Amino acid sequence: MSQHFRSICFSLLNLILTNIQIWLLILASASVSFAIVVPGTGTGAIPDGSSPNPTCGAPRNVLFNVSGAPWTLGSISVSFTMTHTYIGDLQVFLISPDGTTASLFTYVGRTPPVGSGFGDSSNLSGTYVFSDAASGNIWVAATGGGDTYNIPPGSFRAQAPGPFSPISPGPPFISLNSTFSSIPTLNGVWTLRFLDCAAADTGSVTAASLTILGPTAAGASLSGRVASQNGTGIRNVTVSLFGGGLEAPLTTTTNSFGYYSFSDVPAGQTYIITASSKRHSFYNPTQVVTLDGDLSDLDFIAEAF
Repeated sequence: MSQHFRSICFSLLNLILTNIQIWLLILASASVSFAIVVPGTGTGAIPDGSSPNPTCGAPRNVLFNVSGAPWTLGSISVSFTMTHTYIGDLQVFLISPDGTTASLFTYVGRTPPVGSGFGDSSNLSGTYVFSDAASGNIWVAATGGGDTYNIPPGSFRAQAPGPFSPISPGPPFISLNSTFSSIPTLNGVWTLRFLDCAAADTGSVTAASLTILGPTAAGASLSGRVASQNGTGIRNVTVSLFGGGLEAPLTTTTNSFGYYSFSDVPAGQTYIITASSKRHSFYNPTQVVTLDGDLSDLDFIAEAF
């Protein structure tokens, strides 16, 4: 392979990579939903607690190194695969890079005061997902199972810390999305922390992942009227919308009173809107608008004959 040919190949490769980076930046700035799924590192055995109850062992910290997330939070979820006897021993927290902390579940089945009992004796065995989109309640799932019962894997809501009474339904749900919505950045090291706070029963974490979704654009409406100088509406005028996040132009025609509208247009972007008619010309046939929300007065005025 000649030096000249290699140089051409490298130039083409750089061009392709540059274009990919440009498109990624465009996508990152658009109001669409993005997802980052980060596998956890540092899985392993959860150090056992000791006496008196509760005395927690050293934490098992599973880490998620998030990078390349310039957008604000839309939603967040965390999943982990684990085994552990006696769920009442455990405290499990999700911690953001700035230290903001959300309880997933703690001291399931324990009632106040702290140390008055050991809580629910059901076991964890499988993959458990915690997100605001779930409806499962792990306190309810554990209640009455007993020390030979494995809580079925599934999706659950995060709950405020225990001890708590009554044990079913247990503490109120908390929103992971709201808890982490105001942190300075999503990038950095997130921590999924497991604490075993009583002696004897043990377990381990074998896998975990953190999923972060960017916000999804809310559709906005754009409407207006096409009229003559004296205010009479003009029917059958073609109104077209270009640019922004549209895959193809949108086109509509005015009704008998000159009104037109577009619905579910991605907000936060800039569009070109035009009016055209075989019978009329307009003072402002092309307009540029940044759509930050619903807009209802984008009008066109026809020139006099």
